[in-house]
Amino acid sequence: MNLYKTILFISILSAGSFACEGFLDRQPLDQLTEGSFYKTASDANRALLSVYTPMMDVEWSGKGWMITEIPSDNTQAGGLDPDFTPIDNFTVASDNLPIANYWAVHYRQIVLANVAIEKVSGMEIEEELKESFVAEARFLRAVAYFDLVRIYGAVPLVTKAPVYGDDLLPSRTPVAEVYAFIASDLEYAAERLPVKWDGVNVGRATAGAAMAYLAKVYLTTREYVKARDNARKVIDLGVYALMDDFADNFELETSDNNKESVFQVQYTGCGSSNTGNALQAFFAPWGEGITKDRDGWGSQIPTGPQLSNPGTTIFDAFETGDLRIKPTIMTPNAHYPSVNPGDGGYTYPSAGASATQINIKKYVIGSGPNVCFMSTPQNVHLVRYSDVLLTYAESIMEIEGGVSSNPAALQAFNEVRNRAGLASLTVIDKATVLRERRTEFAFEGQRWFDLLRSGRAVEILSLHGKKPNAEKLLFPIPDSEIKINPNLTQNPGY
Repeated sequence: MNLYKTILFISILSAGSFACEGFLDRQPLDQLTEGSFYKTASDANRALLSVYTPMMDVEWSGKGWMITEIPSDNTQAGGLDPDFTPIDNFTVASDNLPIANYWAVHYRQIVLANVAIEKVSGMEIEEELKESFVAEARFLRAVAYFDLVRIYGAVPLVTKAPVYGDDLLPSRTPVAEVYAFIASDLEYAAERLPVKWDGVNVGRATAGAAMAYLAKVYLTTREYVKARDNARKVIDLGVYALMDDFADNFELETSDNNKESVFQVQYTGCGSSNTGNALQAFFAPWGEGITKDRDGWGSQIPTGPQLSNPGTTIFDAFETGDLRIKPTIMTPNAHYPSVNPGDGGYTYPSAGASATQINIKKYVIGSGPNVCFMSTPQNVHLVRYSDVLLTYAESIMEIEGGVSSNPAALQAFNEVRNRAGLASLTVIDKATVLRERRTEFAFEGQRWFDLLRSGRAVEILSLHGKKPNAEKLLFPIPDSEIKINPNLTQNPGY
């Protein structure tokens, strides 16, 4: 929250590499240039904070679920929206708007990061501070590319700020090169970012966040020893721990920048565009008036059963006694005292409020201060400590051939299970790890990537009547990008 209050006053032009304090000093815009701005450490700091803004955009954290959850077996479209229903049933075309917006907002962060890296690197400020600023920008650039390469495959690797006269029509870079670039950025960041921030800087990227992302990158590229070692480094920092109650990660009073948070998108709620978290608007069930505003559309709902494949929905994935189900999924007659407590809380209808008779609970907090149309003040989790623990366990399991009873792996894995009220396991394999991740991170933008990494996406999705072929596991390069850049080629199948 404090971080966003600072960012709120920052403006930077993505193509012009310029920033100002806005209403802080009202300096005339025609007097601000590259030469007059990038002078002090304060200037560099404000430029770096601007790089965070694309993640706060509704097209990234507010609508990212359209890309990272809707195609999966966790959720389905709550209606017949022409934008994301085709994503749900794998009939999407290259002119699909959410897919184009996802591409654009991620490249916006990359451009802002490139500007900051280039300009700050040339400043005459204290060297250690300069390296920290550059490391922060490289971390944010890596986060953007990690999403892009997993969604679209080979993407253009843009590594410097745009300059008039340069070749601004890059071709696609091979996937392996993109991953190597991501890893290089994260390694640089992990060595130079602070372990933790204090005061108004809480919420900025840290060494632990960089290491956690490195572990996830190496898990994706099947470099399991590196994944294990980076996850272990995060554990050994001693900075993070699981919240005692899983639900506290999604209660407004306890979710933001808590001890389990490795990296979050920061929000403040009502204000100008993108100051608030829009997820409640899409997740809250339709017609229930939870938000006391015009939103609450039930746009994405948990999967319903297929008659020929019982026991495969996200609801079915939860074991008996799993404490995570209530704060994850609204089920008939479940009561939530913290949702609109002034009204005595909220009880989900006995007949349900969606086509599958259940709805998503995560990020649904009801009305209240700083809650307004498509906006709550609650931060969005990108990496929680439980992700680090399960990544560590999965890495060891993969190193040992797909089945493990390694005490270190079991300790990390069972720490997550025990918090959920479940008994410890004495052996883990690919199926148990995939299931545990499914229930731990449901609706947090992880499931689609987990399915891709498992190599079982087509098999698992077929259980829900979804029939993608291997080509459809990558999304199309947006048609709007190909039209302006003839050097881009389309993915097969589109």
